[in-house]
Amino acid sequence: MKNLFVAALACCVFVGGAYADRSTLDDTLTRVAMPLSEPPVIDGVIDTANGESWVNAGGAQAGGGSYWVMRFNENQEDYVLGANVVNGGDGPLDGTDFGADIYVGYDSEYLYVAVRVIDDVIHNDTAAAGSQNQSTWLDDSVEVFVDGDNSNHPERDTAGNRPEGWSTGGQYVVTFNNAYRENEAGNPGYGPDAPWYGLADIGNDGNLNYEFRISLSLFGDPQPGDVIGFDIAINDDDDGGDTLENQYTWAGLTHEEITYGNLILGPRKYVAPKGTATVDGVIAGGEYGSAPEINVTHHTGNYNGDDLFEVGDHDWKAWVIHDDEAIYVGVHVIDDTIVTDSAEAGSEDGSTWTDDSVELFIDSDYSKDSGRTAANLFEGQFVLTPNGAWRDNEANNPIFNEEWFAATTTVDDGYVVEFKFLKEILFELTNPLGFDIAVNDDDDGDRKTQLAWNGRPHTELSYGELLLDTGTDVERWSLY
Repeated sequence: MKNLFVAALACCVFVGGAYADRSTLDDTLTRVAMPLSEPPVIDGVIDTANGESWVNAGGAQAGGGSYWVMRFNENQEDYVLGANVVNGGDGPLDGTDFGADIYVGYDSEYLYVAVRVIDDVIHNDTAAAGSQNQSTWLDDSVEVFVDGDNSNHPERDTAGNRPEGWSTGGQYVVTFNNAYRENEAGNPGYGPDAPWYGLADIGNDGNLNYEFRISLSLFGDPQPGDVIGFDIAINDDDDGGDTLENQYTWAGLTHEEITYGNLILGPRKYVAPKGTATVDGVIAGGEYGSAPEINVTHHTGNYNGDDLFEVGDHDWKAWVIHDDEAIYVGVHVIDDTIVTDSAEAGSEDGSTWTDDSVELFIDSDYSKDSGRTAANLFEGQFVLTPNGAWRDNEANNPIFNEEWFAATTTVDDGYVVEFKFLKEILFELTNPLGFDIAVNDDDDGDRKTQLAWNGRPHTELSYGELLLDTGTDVERWSLY
């Protein structure tokens, strides 16, 4: 089993009608819930193939899949990637025994959660179909945990003895035979017109689908930009009876708020102030002026790959500024082992993603496409490795060193990459625009993981938002 280490955190309290720490990311994993323009149908079928709004949720990617995943992996100690085995056995037997895709979105009224589960043996013999508050944890089921005020209470509570937890979330459960459990959420009421609702069914791909709709009023009405505590648990019952083969969680331990992950009601936003940088691979003191620092670590970023690493393995910081001519981005990567053995030094359009590298993604017309519109000149992906190899094929190959430029240097704790993009070459540049940064980490000849700011590479609808500050009308924007 992976080691679950969560730093001790001070509990925050509800003070003066405000949730004081909803702006604080804890030392746990982070994901972003994306806004949905229309509610998905809660029918137990995650119908992304036909354009159901789950395609716009956090976790969704081009092609109808998900980048928020749990998978069997024989190279992991507990045989799962993107999850932890916290109760039961020794992990899944193979790729047919367990796997999951997670989608999370929200609108002005509800949080929406969908989980697609791979499971070759289905058992629901403990909690009766359609029943309330029976022993759902002994059957195939999905549990959603919410710490709506992000108070990180340190004590485990499975008996509903701490009603202050009910007022800001709690536990919501649906089994595959549609028994449900809400006791640990204070029994707020279940049903199509009640505060929360969930259903499970077989999806179009033959996998188990679970869908939830939970009123934000149960969490104290968090707003866009707020951080809430969040976790998903999946119970796998293979042989029936009063045993559970495995329980998997995304971030922490069930009923222990201090271990839950961070869920940002996103997308993340960044306001780039006016300024001009010298793009030489050196971030000099004060070069990026008043630009806020984006600080991404192994627990505050968005992983595409394994998700449990030590501080200093591939953390990164970034700053963005702009002037009338260009957009400038500086990225400082903290990396204890720098490897560039795939893309040749100074080469163009090599396999930069398998080396240590920084990737920038720009949706300049802010179309939020499910992928990247290949005909849109010039927007897409721009990459530089620490040995000066660059990639702009996915941005339709603007002229390097003229229409865009990047430079790099090695520093004591890693490396620095700086980028410059001429505004006139970016396709139908809007303000705001879609934006993301991802850092690839290669320690042994092949990429071991990728850590991004907001979304999934090449999936525009998952990117964060970049506002180029012109000195007016930015009050509604904030960095989170």
